Amino acid sequence: MEIKTATLEEIPQIEILYQELFLKMSILQPKYLQPAKQDLSFITNSIIENESDILIAKKEGQVLGFLLIKETITPPYTCLIEHKYAFVIDVIVGNQYQSQGIGTALLVDAKKWAENRNLDYLELNVLPENIGAVALYEKQGFKDMNHTMRFEF
Repeated sequence: MEIKTATLEEIPQIEILYQELFLKMSILQPKYLQPAKQDLSFITNSIIENESDILIAKKEGQVLGFLLIKETITPPYTCLIEHKYAFVIDVIVGNQYQSQGIGTALLVDAKKWAENRNLDYLELNVLPENIGAVALYEKQGFKDMNHTMRFEF
């Protein structure tokens, strides 16, 4: 298996994994999320823009999983100390390839990606119901920094 930056030719395989990701998320939070396809222009732009990349785990021509990462900056809010950081937008490892170290390998490469750009830190969001992902991120040194709270009617 190799981790590399996605090219436009891998979009069809990335698109299939996005459907798998959105289905999993809809199962975890069916009240708020639904199965869907990712917009192809979003995937394309993530590949071609300088501020973002899709890192893929690939073996024998098959994309086993991917991680979408984007360079960003803290919002211009006066109490915030300005930071340039990397934000992991999406991570998915195909169901049949889970528990093989692929997610770990993608995260290790994401850390290198951010470090090579001299960014201050790496950040991501995760659904609390996604227990496996939470455990993986914690094992990789990620710490809980805030909580989103919602009042429902």
